[in-house]
Amino acid sequence: MGRSREDVIQQDVHDLHRLGYAQELFRSMGGFSNFAISFSIISILTGAVILYDYGLAWAGKAAVTLGWPLITVFVLCIAASMSEIASAYPTAGGLYYWASKMKNKAWGWWTAWFNLLGQFAIVAGIDYAAAGFINATIVDRLFGGTFNTYELVPHLLNGQLITMGVLLLVQLAMNIAGINLVALLNQVSVWWHIVIVAVVVLLVGLLGKADTSGLDLFKVTPLDTAGSWNNDLGVVNLQYGPAISYPIVLAFFFSLLQANWTYTGYDASAHVAEETIGARVASAWGVFLSVAVSAVVGYVFLMALSLHTPSLAQLFPASLDDASTYSQYYFGGGVAVISILVYNLGDFLGNLLSAGIAVAMAFCGLSSVAAAGRMLFAFSRDDGLPGSSWLKKVSHRYRTPGNALTAIAVVSWLFTVAAFYVGTGTAVIIVTAISTIFLYAAYGIVIYLGATTTDWLKERVWSLGRWSKPIAWVAVFWVIVLMILFSFPTSGNISWPFMIGAVVLLLVYYFAWARNRFKGPRVMGAESELTELEKEFQHAAEELAGA
Repeated sequence: MGRSREDVIQQDVHDLHRLGYAQELFRSMGGFSNFAISFSIISILTGAVILYDYGLAWAGKAAVTLGWPLITVFVLCIAASMSEIASAYPTAGGLYYWASKMKNKAWGWWTAWFNLLGQFAIVAGIDYAAAGFINATIVDRLFGGTFNTYELVPHLLNGQLITMGVLLLVQLAMNIAGINLVALLNQVSVWWHIVIVAVVVLLVGLLGKADTSGLDLFKVTPLDTAGSWNNDLGVVNLQYGPAISYPIVLAFFFSLLQANWTYTGYDASAHVAEETIGARVASAWGVFLSVAVSAVVGYVFLMALSLHTPSLAQLFPASLDDASTYSQYYFGGGVAVISILVYNLGDFLGNLLSAGIAVAMAFCGLSSVAAAGRMLFAFSRDDGLPGSSWLKKVSHRYRTPGNALTAIAVVSWLFTVAAFYVGTGTAVIIVTAISTIFLYAAYGIVIYLGATTTDWLKERVWSLGRWSKPIAWVAVFWVIVLMILFSFPTSGNISWPFMIGAVVLLLVYYFAWARNRFKGPRVMGAESELTELEKEFQHAAEELAGA
């Protein structure tokens, strides 16, 4: 006879106590909700759309037809390895705790900071892109004009950043209001994504026009030949350096940022483990299935677009004479996808579906804030960064880490303002490259530790069996490759100075303070003490409910 819901929750709480923590957050998410938060953050209607023209610029349609399945194989290996470890240590903060337990507090500290920097950057990239799409497909349609390019403060604060700030405030309010609301919206997000994809594929398939792009589906055909670099015949003129010759196949590898950035953030299923029922199994499947389902749905969606592409001469002209009509310098506006939809379905339907994509991006940002907030809360709970005493506070009314969520929203917005100030049009490329590299650095560390340690194996309940280590080493290999690839200064991407600067500052901070003072994951008390703390939360909630 199966266990009741309450029995499963009690086992989850007992597992959490064994890890040293009290059940401060509200445990109510089911397995589908856990999957939904990672699926929403991956959001094939965000990364794959925003960087579709980036992929075209570097490799033509091969970025999708060959790049997407190639990246899928590697990312499935990464997700599978992470799922095993998630089933062993079902706690918020996920990767930070895993590294600390598998190795030591130093490994945990570095993993935490890489993951945290990636979380700030991914929230920034998602919501900045979402704001641009909302402005282009909704705000401009309702009020006229081009709000994205409006500058409230020249070279510092434009319309896209303003809309991003408003969007973050709405997402923050929803996240603070409780995990039940976020879980519900994540479920809505899953079906919203699937319905939009299904409608696009169906309508483009039935009503779509002939492909006039002149591009071979499986041939690497770089399209940018007149932007900030000359990507023609294997010669690249970098905006910040001299011309460099390179094998044309390297352009294909640069284009893989489109797929690899899309496949980020699926560690969210681990970050909400303390709010998930049956966390050991549900979190593991949430990590893996979010990638697997996104792989299939995303490829179908991208192939539908790639089979019905108009002439791209306007987006990639031979000369630069009208900055409002081309993608050069800024491959991150989703311009190509909107153009494809309008070309095939007309102005009304094309822009209506583009607006639907904008809503999907907003859902993606909501989920990303939720996951990032839990990661920041968990690291702060162990006093891992400045301001921890404030950041680790949990709302008695909503049982959410409101202060950590607020910090994520504020810092992500300020980070984007800085990226815009430094890189203007390339801001999205900067933040997406940073988020991809730092998140995958954290993923790579825990997978490496999983492959080289054994104590955690007896704790896992989701296992790859004899394939565990081979898959882990494939995953580590790809993490190393992508960190090199996406640090390269392509597309005006100058994220590498930030990343070097961030690592230098972390080195100084670590040796000056954290090395001797940071204690790693700490036990909040014996099981009886943890139970009393939980009763305090329950009592406070009852008092607030009766007020």
